[in-house]
Amino acid sequence: MADQLLRDLKAWDEEMVQRKSKAYDDVENFPNRFTANYMFLLNQTESDIPRINQPSLDLKKEYDAQWQLLKKQGETLLQERIPALEKAMWQAGVGGLW
Repeated sequence: MADQLLRDLKAWDEEMVQRKSKAYDDVENFPNRFTANYMFLLNQTESDIPRINQPSLDLKKEYDAQWQLLKKQGETLLQERIPALEKAMWQAGVGGLW
């Protein structure tokens, strides 16, 4: 149960953030993930004279839909899966998580 939860947490994290990139050209080897894509969109529309066009609005709508799925997965992990593992550990006499 703990191993599966760990794999699911790692998979969720890897969807949110690309942690392998160390330099600017690493994006060719390690594609950006959700947070980088969303921040890029925000930065593209920010300026002294903001340029919000239809492609930016469409992309934001797409990213917002992705965020809702990722947020739901994160909340499930945090509010259901981790407490279930902790309960199982206490029942097995191991103790809780730190």
